[in-house]
Amino acid sequence: MARPWIAIPVNQKKAYFSLCIIKYFLDIISPNNDMKAKIDALLNSYPSIDINAMGFPRGWENEPLWR
Repeated sequence: MARPWIAIPVNQKKAYFSLCIIKYFLDIISPNNDMKAKIDALLNSYPSIDINAMGFPRGWENEPLWR
């Protein structure tokens, strides 16, 4: 892969994997995008959302793609 990708295995049928794909392409198109900040803000605004059910692995924010 030409750009950083995720290292932790994830369920490819969950929302997290789709978000990773979007982030990957967005990093190519717009390297200084703020997608991570927007996801962080969204998750902080809605703390009752179960990110585990969305497929987010523990430590997802430390993945190379999201740094």
